[in-house]
Amino acid sequence: MTNFNRFQKLIAIANEHGIMYKALPEEYLIASLPGYDDFLLAFSWSGTVAEQPPEQELIAISLQDITKEITIAAWQIPPYLFGNVLRQSQMLVTAYEDFMLGINNS
Repeated sequence: MTNFNRFQKLIAIANEHGIMYKALPEEYLIASLPGYDDFLLAFSWSGTVAEQPPEQELIAISLQDITKEITIAAWQIPPYLFGNVLRQSQMLVTAYEDFMLGINNS
């Protein structure tokens, strides 16, 4: 699959999940995590699964706290798990915010 086709597939996956993204020239997308404007999702194609055909490519996803400028989590997943990781990211941010609130109140 050409880089252009791979990038178009990544855009289609983002659109399918209602992600409002910005495409960057380096062939990755960035977006606010739905429901959490202070958290950023960045995703791109990562590579292929070992011993699998090239169509079994992985998406690299990172979740970042914009205000603290840190990466909270990162995944490399097959495309069919994208929706699960999106939901997991939202749950992780909720737990992260609760944890940070606890630290700030102690």
